[in-house]
Parts: sequence; C-alpha cells; structure tokens
Amino acid sequence: MSDTPRAAALLAQVARGLVRHGCEETARTLGDRRTYIGLSDVGRAITCLRAAVLNKIGGKPVETLQRQLVLQRGHWLEAGLVPAFRANGAKLMSQLEISMTHGDVPIRAHLDLTLVAEGVVRVLELKSTARLPDVLSPGYEVQLYGQIGLLHAYWNQPVFAAEGLSQRTFPQLVQALFGIVLPDTPERVDLEGWVLCVSMNDAKAFGPYGPDANMTNLVLRTAKTLWHAMRQGDLNLPTCPGFHPLCDWCDHARDCPKFRADPVSDPVLEAELDRLSRLKAEKARIEEEISDYETRIRRFHQRAGHPAGWLSTGRFRFRSARIPGRKNIDLTKLRVELIHRLGPDDADALLERITSTGNDYDRLTVSPLK
Repeated sequence: MSDTPRAAALLAQVARGLVRHGCEETARTLGDRRTYIGLSDVGRAITCLRAAVLNKIGGKPVETLQRQLVLQRGHWLEAGLVPAFRANGAKLMSQLEISMTHGDVPIRAHLDLTLVAEGVVRVLELKSTARLPDVLSPGYEVQLYGQIGLLHAYWNQPVFAAEGLSQRTFPQLVQALFGIVLPDTPERVDLEGWVLCVSMNDAKAFGPYGPDANMTNLVLRTAKTLWHAMRQGDLNLPTCPGFHPLCDWCDHARDCPKFRADPVSDPVLEAELDRLSRLKAEKARIEEEISDYETRIRRFHQRAGHPAGWLSTGRFRFRSARIPGRKNIDLTKLRVELIHRLGPDDADALLERITSTGNDYDRLTVSPLK
C-alpha cells in the first residue's frame, strides 16, 4: 500500500514542506549564510574545502525525504533537549551567537546550548546520528574547538547575543539573563566543551574539550581560506582524500573531480548496478533490524536474573553471556617501549621484520549519482 501513487504524493509533500521550513528557519535564526563564515562551515572545510565553498555559494536544496529527515532531525533534537535541561533547573542559552571579524573575514559562531552557573560554563554541540560513532569526526571536533576558542578569546568584548539581547560581553549577557556574575577573564572560569551525539535509541557524550590556542588559530585560518575561495569563485579546490562517508550525502558529488568517471552507455549494466545498490541497502536495513532484535533479547535475558543461564521458549533456548574483549597490540605504544629499550633504529628494524602485509584484493565501489 505504501508504494501507491497517492502514498508517494503524500511523502513528496512532506519532503517539500521540510525543505521550505528548513529554508525559513535558517533565514530566521542564521540570516544570510553567504555573508559570513559559520563554524559548521569551517568544520566542513576541514573535511572538504570544495564542498564547503559550494554549500556557501548556494544551490537548490535536495528534496528527497530521506535527505531532509537527516538534515532536520538535528533541529528536532535541540527542541527536545532544551526543555529537558531546563527541567533540571539548568541556566542555559540556546543558539548563543558570537559575531566578530577576523581581518576581513566576518565570522559567526552559533553555540547549540550554553549552560552557566557560578564560575562554570559548559558548551554543548548537539549532533543527531543514525548510529553512535566510536570517535568523533575531525569536522565535529574543529567546530567545537572553534566555539570554545572564540568564547575564550572574545570573552570580554561586546560580540555576544542571545535571547533577544545583543552587543554584550559574555559576562554582561549572563548577568542580564540569569543574574549570575562571572569573572572578567575566562581563565578564572571552569570552561569546557562537549559534543553530545544522540541516535533514535541511545546517546553518547564526547569530551571534555578546552580552549586551545593552536586549534583556534586553525579555525581562523580555515575561515579565511574559505571566505577568499568563496569570493574568488574558483572551484579548483581540494576535496576530502580517500574514502569518506560524507561523500554519500554530499550535494556536490555528481560533478566532483574526485569521482570523475568515463561515461558508459549500457542499460543492462545500469540495471545490474541498480539491483546491486538496492540489495546492499536492503542488507544494511536487515543488519540493523537484526541488531535491534538482539539488543532487545539480550536486555530481556539480563533482566530475567539468569547471568549465564539458558532461557527456553519451547522452540528456542537462548542466553546472553559476557565475552572477553579481543586483545590488540597498540603499535604506537609498542614502538615507544621498544625505543626506550633498543633505540629508534633497532626498534624500527624489529617492527619491520615482524610486520606482514596481506594479499592485495579488489574492492567494488558503487555510488548512485545525485
């Protein structure tokens, strides 16, 4: 029933509405993003400068429902977490703005959540993910480093705005909103940044991150590079090296020089690639469904109070047991230890002798063109 034309029309209406709502919300909360560099732009530029420039120059939004759900769920996440923190009595600002100019580059940072208390400031960057990552992407880390770096560097300058108040120093803004008196210098404050990743059924916090002068300088240099590349309109720019998961979601992958390909006019091959792509998508969906079922059944077993015993349904028996983690050798730590005992030359020679390389293999990469 879901594949009928009427059902497809309903989903298309949802997609169009999400596109329009997203454009309206961006204009209302962030203004014209072509007139300044945001820290999410810097995070993207760290990964792929070409994609960051094309995103800033603008283009028609992708109206597929899947794409729009990915883009919009971050806004829904923030709308849900703000009242949760406030229910705990937290003093917080949503979308604190830092607006300043570095040389000739206008920069605006928008901090998702900023929690304040006496002598304490926490910056939270919210990320909605389909699955929780094991480690943060460099782009996310750079974005957060930029936020806390600018907050630290411009602490006592009137470049902050939130909740209808603007052109205040950060201590002035906090006192006006919450009556909390913060020191005039950030060095006397417990200042940390965190990235909070939230999926549909779990969450994970990465941090703490503190102000780092080197990272702040990297953010400012990248912002300058991005701004000048925008102004010059030259798209002969670096792309992200090697395989990168964001390439699958990039709106500018079709004409990206990284994926420049020789055209092949073959309807049969096109059909085979389409079939393969759909099967792999179905495989990913099935694997995710299997993982969800396994998680639920493991939790049931744990709650049943039989730490290592079997449970039986009549047709099946099952148990959930704790398995020791796999032992791995940290080559970096091993090299350091060997250098202390053998010296760098002998250590590297030993590692070379005991290192083996597997056989070459072929890997097929199939990516639908947007």
